[in-house]
Amino acid sequence: MNVIPFPSRAPAQEALAFTIGARVDLRIGALAAGVVRPRGEPEDDFSYSNLARLLRAARMTWRERGAYTSLVLAVPPSIQCSLDADLLSEAANEAGCTRQGLNFELNERELVRDGAGLAEELRARGWGITLRGDPDCPLPFGAKARSLYSELVLDAPETPDPFLALESGDRSPLGRRLLAARAADLIISADSVRTAAQARMLAMVGFDRGGGPFAEAGLR
Repeated sequence: MNVIPFPSRAPAQEALAFTIGARVDLRIGALAAGVVRPRGEPEDDFSYSNLARLLRAARMTWRERGAYTSLVLAVPPSIQCSLDADLLSEAANEAGCTRQGLNFELNERELVRDGAGLAEELRARGWGITLRGDPDCPLPFGAKARSLYSELVLDAPETPDPFLALESGDRSPLGRRLLAARAADLIISADSVRTAAQARMLAMVGFDRGGGPFAEAGLR
């Protein structure tokens, strides 16, 4: 997908470029969400004004593609711990985003390292939170997870075991994570799905949505 540059008023304030990828329902193939991924140097450019312009441009681009599902902003892990919930919330408001139309995707490893403060503060302001899962440091999915997160994004195996997420199946880390996420009523998304066969198998083992080449092919 093409990188979409976003113009600014002055070269020093040049906003981030971005891409928008699709996530589709793995069972019926319907578009479920668009994922906005900033490009460039977020450490320098993730300011209030740039973020508001980026989100506005992403929202307009998504509508121009004829898509009216919600968007997910993938927050760069390298700067997640330095971001302020007020900045993110106010920039999203300035861009015209609604609470129903935008989720913030936060990286699990950063939440484990720095605490869930950002997720809690965004959730308190009414925004949805998507958790980008890390297989090496899984968070427990108890009552707190139910109140904070609405979606879990995982790296999915290309050929998953069909018994992966059954109670009597293999208790691999991924299998345990899928069972816990389902018990917490989280939407479970595969970050990248390559083929229709993989999509069908992932749906069988408990994944709800998928991105990557399979999702993008469905939009062409």
